[in-house]
Amino acid sequence: MKRSLRVLAATCATVGAVVIAGPAYAGSYNGVCESSNGGEVCLHQENDINSPVYDTLYSKTSYAGSTFYGTSTPIDNNTGGAENKDPDNSVKLFSGQNYTGISLSVPSGHSVGYLKSYYSVSSHCFTSNTACP
Repeated sequence: MKRSLRVLAATCATVGAVVIAGPAYAGSYNGVCESSNGGEVCLHQENDINSPVYDTLYSKTSYAGSTFYGTSTPIDNNTGGAENKDPDNSVKLFSGQNYTGISLSVPSGHSVGYLKSYYSVSSHCFTSNTACP
């Protein structure tokens, strides 16, 4: 009987540890365009959503030193398409750093393509950001 209780206690402790661990949550710059935790803006290297991506939950005043996930390709002026996974806010893409230059708004749940052909992306902000013009 004592052995059975010890095995049961050990099993419950193991199961408890699994339950406490909980689910995984979305994270910025993990190479996956996600809509959880507020939703990300995802900048794709090409028009194809399966191309390398820069995914983030945050506004960015500059892409200096930032690359598409898993590549050495800089984001600045190399963005082919963008997706807005934020369920509540639009994202503004800017042709200049620090939210300057020509802006293009991407509504919640929408995407744009063929940016390289017509538009240069150097910064972006979520409209919920008070610094977003």
